Amino acid sequence: MSQHEKKKPVPVKQTEVKRTRRDRGELEAIMFKLFEGQPNWTLKQLVQETDQPAQFLKEILNELCVYNKRGSNQGTYELKPEYKKAAEDDTNGQ
Repeated sequence: MSQHEKKKPVPVKQTEVKRTRRDRGELEAIMFKLFEGQPNWTLKQLVQETDQPAQFLKEILNELCVYNKRGSNQGTYELKPEYKKAAEDDTNGQ
């Protein structure tokens, strides 16, 4: 009989993981890229995708996005119209 005890790995709660803030410009670029691929995101999805603190993400989202309070995309963020246009111009100009 082996005297090997199996230690159960302690689950790490997501909330305990300290997320470090990226450079603001860098994060904005990542956000634009994400919104290019998918027009609507929940805060939870964005936190997972960017690995940024939710509070920091909200600050940037408030500047770049509109929050859908109702309708089919309720509870999601989407880029403000002026940013959508800019993103489209970028891709078409190449």
